[in-house]
Amino acid sequence: MCSFTRDERGVTEPYTDLPALGIVAVGLIVFFYLVLSAYSSYASSAYYASVKGDLRSVARAVAADPGLTYAPYTFDARKLDNASLSSADYGYQAVRMTVDAPGRHWAWGHQSSGRSAGCMLPVSVRLNDARCIAGTLKVTMWER
Repeated sequence: MCSFTRDERGVTEPYTDLPALGIVAVGLIVFFYLVLSAYSSYASSAYYASVKGDLRSVARAVAADPGLTYAPYTFDARKLDNASLSSADYGYQAVRMTVDAPGRHWAWGHQSSGRSAGCMLPVSVRLNDARCIAGTLKVTMWER
């Protein structure tokens, strides 16, 4: 019996492989999670790169739309108050436009779910004949 406990020829117990298999399984799960998150990040970047030009052109078109602006890149607050009632079509199904200024917020367009990309432009908002404040125009486009 004493020689059996001192034998060092690699006798394994039946359950000594389980911790090693657990570590390998956790390693594989972490590896696949990292691959999936890298692919998701790449797909988001590729989507933004593919619609970046479209976003800029829609943002410039909105910023120069005479139905909403007083002058190019200067929105009129009275026209923005009625913007949600208008149905301006810029050629895309799911596009949401938002103008934010200190203490003011206007939004119109169609919102969707899923992957989206946005573009922001600095604009000004004409509140009345004497007051004009700085703001931002954000155009958000969703994947079809």
